[in-house]
Amino acid sequence: MKILPIYKNKIISLPAECVSEKLSTASKDELKVLLAVYLEQEFEQIDMAAKLDMTENAFKRALSTWEKAGVIAIDKPKAQKKPTKKVEKPKKEKESKKTPKVEVHTTLPHYTSSEVAGVLETKNGCSELIDSCQQILGKMFNASETAIVVGLVDHLDLSNDYVLLLCSHAASMDKRSVRYIEKLALNYYDLDVRTVAGLEEELNSIEDRASLENFVRTTFGLGKRALIKKEKDYISAWSDKFKFQKEIIQRAYEVTVSKTNEPKLSYANAVLENWYAAGYKTIEDIDKAEAEWKENRKTNSGSFVTDDFYEDALMRSYESDNNNKKGE
Repeated sequence: MKILPIYKNKIISLPAECVSEKLSTASKDELKVLLAVYLEQEFEQIDMAAKLDMTENAFKRALSTWEKAGVIAIDKPKAQKKPTKKVEKPKKEKESKKTPKVEVHTTLPHYTSSEVAGVLETKNGCSELIDSCQQILGKMFNASETAIVVGLVDHLDLSNDYVLLLCSHAASMDKRSVRYIEKLALNYYDLDVRTVAGLEEELNSIEDRASLENFVRTTFGLGKRALIKKEKDYISAWSDKFKFQKEIIQRAYEVTVSKTNEPKLSYANAVLENWYAAGYKTIEDIDKAEAEWKENRKTNSGSFVTDDFYEDALMRSYESDNNNKKGE
């Protein structure tokens, strides 16, 4: 097949060697940006991003891709030299200089009913995707909701599996709004999380934390009240830093109640911090360490107290924490 270009009033000239090397891996956004900047070499980034219906961060990333590939060079304006002559500055009145608001794209572009129909007809598996999303969320989509899902696969070029994973996550969090899914997709797209594997990692972390929070609420009797920052920090550390399973949190709860007669999160946190510092990762690690401690105490003194395993390392940490609070 031979293509014959039809030239009119304006011609775009591209560096063939550099472009061809990148062409096979270039995304839809990167191609849009490439053509746009060759059509219009001088522009404001925020204006051009809006013109292309992209976030400014996404535009900057695409621009950087072509700069690194040697296709474009970005000429940054030089800072103007300060005048040598001393100029008396007029007295400033109290006046707040308002920074112009930056337009942020928080939604996908509008799709007409005919455009939606065209994508459903031509995009492989798109109609089946709509059906699957409806089943996962347990609702029939209206025209605008269908257009959102169409925009995810057509405008953002996300895979069907990616969109299905977003829907499954939303359903598991009992959030069945398609607008919520759109917001998630735009956020992760802007963070450059565009593969199913990358999305799975992000969502698993969120779901694990939410599951642990529900477990802690139930176990410690927190109910449905809003958690204070300190409580959120505890749970975040147990989940993200310590990576403790629920059975270890349960054991810490049991130790806490046996020691204080109350389900105190601060005491449980001291228990868990000590276990983490000692390198315990499983219930078996804790049981083994306790058994070794008891045996050592029995050998050295001829007797032992069961709770001393927790007392020795724990109380100093807990009392120190309380003393710090009193001194604040």
